[in-house]
Amino acid sequence: MDGSGMPENSERTFLERITSDEGFIRFCEVYSDCLLRYKGAMLGYLGTQFSIASDTLLGIYSDCYSAAGNPNRLLDYIYSMTPNEDELTYSQSFGAALLAGAFADWLGYPEEKKRKLILCGFYYDIGKWKLPSDILWKPGKLSDEEFALVRQHTLIGYKLVKDDTALSEDIKKCILMHHEKIDGSGYPLKLTGDKINEYARFLSIVDTYIAMASPRAFREAFTPLQIIGAFERDIDKYDTKILVPLIEKIAEAQIGTTVELNDGSRCEVVFINKNPYSRPMVKNKDNVVIDLKDNSALQIVRMI
Repeated sequence: MDGSGMPENSERTFLERITSDEGFIRFCEVYSDCLLRYKGAMLGYLGTQFSIASDTLLGIYSDCYSAAGNPNRLLDYIYSMTPNEDELTYSQSFGAALLAGAFADWLGYPEEKKRKLILCGFYYDIGKWKLPSDILWKPGKLSDEEFALVRQHTLIGYKLVKDDTALSEDIKKCILMHHEKIDGSGYPLKLTGDKINEYARFLSIVDTYIAMASPRAFREAFTPLQIIGAFERDIDKYDTKILVPLIEKIAEAQIGTTVELNDGSRCEVVFINKNPYSRPMVKNKDNVVIDLKDNSALQIVRMI
């Protein structure tokens, strides 16, 4: 800390601090290599329908995850990466596999369940690989016809893998059901509650997180606390047994970070409230603690 009570180097943005770090630079190199290996394996699978050995994909995961070192750093690194617009379809699935493993570690899942969740991440959006990228990543609003086409990716993906005996039924159901919501508002089957496969319920959370954490041509990436806020507003759509412990872990990882509020002030996150986790206590440059839980007019707008 410096004399003002704010973190040292607070004049540098969060992104500048991360992207100048040697560990991040090394991670990006490993990530690029692993993404290329993953893309090659999956395109080969789509072209030949020959099964991919699970150990091949899990080895790619291990090489990349090891370069980050721990779940907290992985989330920071993924948040800080600039996406290649030509690779978004592949990088989102690859990022989902990385986050699935990190989240499984946070929740203390056994190794076999973690491995299956990672594989779900690698495969869950495979149906999108058959759709035109200019529609998938269109900057503006999709037309009704385009939106209907995009929603078909769960069925397209399931049809691609349903006869692959090397893939578990959980992975296949995850592909089919990862856009189902606990309250029945999802698709394609409008399933509710435990009728949705457990792995699909998990990947629904991962998919939403990584979509919000990734910058797009029309918006910046949401901060982790903004992402938590979005989950809290839609809490009835997700499996809370999975989501709430993850929210708590993500929120705790924000302690000590510096954020900018919508009034232009810069503050350090010093304490995480519960209900809502997205409204922490923060300390400004004058060492005044502000409880965002009690100040609804103040909003976190970015990490700095």
